[in-house]
Amino acid sequence: MVVITLEKCPLALRGDLTMWLQEISTGVYVGQVSARVREKLWQRVCEESKSGRATMVYSAQNEQHLKFEVHNAVWEPVDFDGLRLMLRPSAERVESRAMGQTSVNTMRFRRSRGNKLYSKEEPKDYVVVDVETTGLNPESDSIIEIGAIKYCLGEETERFQAFVKTDAALSGDVTRLTGITSEDVAHGVDIEEALNVFLDFIDYEPLVMHNAQFDLAFLKNALELCDMDEIENTVLDTLQLARKRLPSLSSHKLEVLARYFDIDCDSFHRAIDDCAVTREVFVSLLQIEAKR
Repeated sequence: MVVITLEKCPLALRGDLTMWLQEISTGVYVGQVSARVREKLWQRVCEESKSGRATMVYSAQNEQHLKFEVHNAVWEPVDFDGLRLMLRPSAERVESRAMGQTSVNTMRFRRSRGNKLYSKEEPKDYVVVDVETTGLNPESDSIIEIGAIKYCLGEETERFQAFVKTDAALSGDVTRLTGITSEDVAHGVDIEEALNVFLDFIDYEPLVMHNAQFDLAFLKNALELCDMDEIENTVLDTLQLARKRLPSLSSHKLEVLARYFDIDCDSFHRAIDDCAVTREVFVSLLQIEAKR
């Protein structure tokens, strides 16, 4: 669901919005569009509104179940501990805006929810996630397996695993590294189906990943290609945590950390196996912090 409100905007812009959304009141437009269309509409609003004001509110996968954007507004949207809030304007910011300064950009004070990495306790509920891919480039390579394991109060409660169908044959290097064959992915599910089930599985729980930047880049690209909303869950990265807790290690790869903590694993580079090891590494790193 998308809601856009306009104030003192050109009539031509209002006409453009009615091609996609229904005007339920003067300057208020409501409708259901894909993420890509929504972004294009908002871009056009920002380009064509001139001195007018605009606000967009839309559904999102976060704790608030919504996100919003503003254009030419005095109130400022900010991210505070993972929550999207509106910052009440102060006299100083109003004055700086009048002088042409971009106070919204300079006054952002996002506090990453990743700060929970410094907690000494294991979260009550979370999901460990891992993906396997055909290569290292999220723009040209693709996801071939998604795995996730849910934990509650330190105990595993549920697992999700899916091979993702791909038309291209897997290279010998990928098969040797992951053990995944072309036959496995040929009988897999379409990426959109896999993502839908995956998003339902993780819900809004915190996610634990190793080298989260890599996995999230592939997931983000796949979600965009499927016109699906991006992941807004809190993400805890064991790679970053390991670099802070064990700075003397020459490498912080998952296999190296598993050996360091004497964690058994039958194989690496399989999604579910890596999820299980990542969880053990995560708990072990938190225990190091707790001993300090």
